[in-house]
Amino acid sequence: MTNKKITDKQRIQILEQVIQDTFWMARRYAHGRKTYAPSMVRDAYNLLKNLGIEIKHDDVIKAPENIEFDWRRFDYLDDINE
Repeated sequence: MTNKKITDKQRIQILEQVIQDTFWMARRYAHGRKTYAPSMVRDAYNLLKNLGIEIKHDDVIKAPENIEFDWRRFDYLDDINE
């Protein structure tokens, strides 16, 4: 983009596009990690959804196999992959 003036609406559209284009990488990175990353990505996803920003489904994100529902379940992000 050049140095020309852009409107607030254009700025918002650009930022939404950047989010949509990069969110999948954050979700894939955090999926299954045993760090704070899954909860941060989940929180960001919920904020984006509440703002009406569409995040596409990712066929790579799957539910974990052989993990009962316990605290480790929250390390997986298939619940935010509509």
